[in-house]
Amino acid sequence: MSIQLSGSSLTEFAVILYPGLVKNLNGMLDTLGGITKVSQALEGETKRLELRYHYENPFNKALCGEINKRAGLLLSIKVRRSKRDRSKPPQYKVIQVKGLHLKVRFCVCNNLYLIMSFLFPGLCDFQYLPLVPHTENKHELKMMMHSIMPQSVIDLDFFNRTEVPLITVPTMFARYDNVHNNIFRGDFSNEDGQHEVLGVCQKSSYENRDIVMFNMVDSFPARPDPQIIKRMKVKYVSDEQFEKVKKLFEECPIWTRIGLLYESGVSNDKLKCITPSMAYYFSTGPWRTLYVRYGYDPRKDFNSRYYQTFDFRLRFRSGIAEFVSDRKTSIKKRQKNPYEINSLVQDIDYPYFDEHKLPRSRQCILRYCDIHMSKIQEMLEKIPSPLAGAMCNERTGWLPSGFDSQVRQIVSNVIKDLLKNHYRKEQIHAEVESCENMGQEAEDEEGAVSDEGGPDDFMNDDNIEEILGDMQIEADEIN
Repeated sequence: MSIQLSGSSLTEFAVILYPGLVKNLNGMLDTLGGITKVSQALEGETKRLELRYHYENPFNKALCGEINKRAGLLLSIKVRRSKRDRSKPPQYKVIQVKGLHLKVRFCVCNNLYLIMSFLFPGLCDFQYLPLVPHTENKHELKMMMHSIMPQSVIDLDFFNRTEVPLITVPTMFARYDNVHNNIFRGDFSNEDGQHEVLGVCQKSSYENRDIVMFNMVDSFPARPDPQIIKRMKVKYVSDEQFEKVKKLFEECPIWTRIGLLYESGVSNDKLKCITPSMAYYFSTGPWRTLYVRYGYDPRKDFNSRYYQTFDFRLRFRSGIAEFVSDRKTSIKKRQKNPYEINSLVQDIDYPYFDEHKLPRSRQCILRYCDIHMSKIQEMLEKIPSPLAGAMCNERTGWLPSGFDSQVRQIVSNVIKDLLKNHYRKEQIHAEVESCENMGQEAEDEEGAVSDEGGPDDFMNDDNIEEILGDMQIEADEIN
């Protein structure tokens, strides 16, 4: 049997699950900051209710109450217990529905009233009280609040004292007030890396690879850490995946991360384990954000100019913003519409730049050899060879000063031409469609169209070609 209740005729109550035995109602409200603080906390969802067991102590750490949606009624229940047989379970009978929870954020769902209640799920943490041993009885403690805080603003005697108790309180005792399940392991690794991998604490992603800052003095790593080789076995990296990446580094000593993912076909998680065993990572310099094969020094090889970093970025203007966005946004769009393909923009996982398509994202990290444009490759070929034993420049590498600006300007002009041609074609197609629609309407009105076609046709192939030519001339004049 179900009974539907009307909430308008019931009294509303606030719900605070107080973490303690309440003997004095006024004392409980004082720990919550009084009625004023409770009312302020009930006004918004994001606010928290602070509970201080020692509210007069400024060093007391507050226990914060969180707001939770709950459904409930306040019931008056009569309990009957057997006086003859105490072992019998008590009988409960609902006498009356007294009221509802307070309608702070009130909605009705399946005849239940969902409300906001305050819970205190966190730990009280460590509490510090200004207690010192009693002078007469050392086994007793006394409160020293009056000794460390002035009683009023005009209490000058407080500032004239010579003996003040030393009380130093830390800013916090714990970072979190919730319970977490942590499994701690000791780091028993030796310097030679001979210990079992499973017994070693997991390092961060930056510690799993050799990150090198480019300079002209220090030597670069020649071999990986032996511990990295064992870590690949834990990650279940197959020999086939390892050999694919190894073959790529044998063909080319410097790679981008997206290039390795595209050419090898290895997943991102597996590639994170394989690359530290084959290459180190440049964080600065002409080859920054690239992976370089162990033992290879790009400072001494003139051919490494093809692999220098080309950082190309687009400004979001009215034309380009319609097609190209940042990488995260592009990935989200592809996840929502996996079958939607734009032939004008390169695929987000494509590591190269073709002159017939727009860049894959707003910022593209490329090597100069990844730019598939004959003009730029000819510019790289025409750079004069240095003298024997010469070293590259610390800032520009093997490229002359201003070379990156020239390449950036060439790529920008190609993108502008692509956008102009795209909008010109859209304009032509739109005008052709409008002409065809007008022609169809005229044919319907005349009702004298020949099935085989002839001089009575409104539009034929010759007319369409003439219109396309006229519109091409108009588009060129507009641009």
